[in-house]
Amino acid sequence: MDVIKTSDLKAAGVPRYKIDLRCRPGGPWQRILPGVLLLGAAPPTRADRVRAALAYAGPEAVLTGVDALHAQGFPDLPLPPRVHVLQPAGRRRSGDHHVLLERTTRLPSPVLKDGLPLAPPARAVLDAARAEPHPARTRTLLTAVLSSGACTPHTLLAELDAGSTRGTATPRTLLHTLIPR
Repeated sequence: MDVIKTSDLKAAGVPRYKIDLRCRPGGPWQRILPGVLLLGAAPPTRADRVRAALAYAGPEAVLTGVDALHAQGFPDLPLPPRVHVLQPAGRRRSGDHHVLLERTTRLPSPVLKDGLPLAPPARAVLDAARAEPHPARTRTLLTAVLSSGACTPHTLLAELDAGSTRGTATPRTLLHTLIPR
């Protein structure tokens, strides 16, 4: 299905009343997020939600967390309920029950894959770990990335030290237990 911003439809010459008409209940289109539409009536897929979240957050947004890891070769990690997106600190968009928007002054240089801007694995796994309330699932996230060779414990600790300390206690403790002595 196609995800598109209403501003792009208007720029292409589609009048607002036609957009509103097509987005009515039972219509062929639906609003996923404010200003973002799904050009189809079927429930949005996870891929649709990812693209909608990135469109909503703006052109500098970067996909992070488990969705970014999935796109980079970690398909077995369980997806959280919300798509995690990083946005520049100056943006004031807010998330909803499908999107976790996190403002950051340390926006990573994205890895582009299939047209999606993805946080590198070290940043993506730590963003996921900081948002994960269950230590066992945090361990699963960290060990998946470490065992693949995508990151080293020292790289992850350096990334933790460079960022916010919010939510880092559990990942930091687990990384110290995973470092070979």
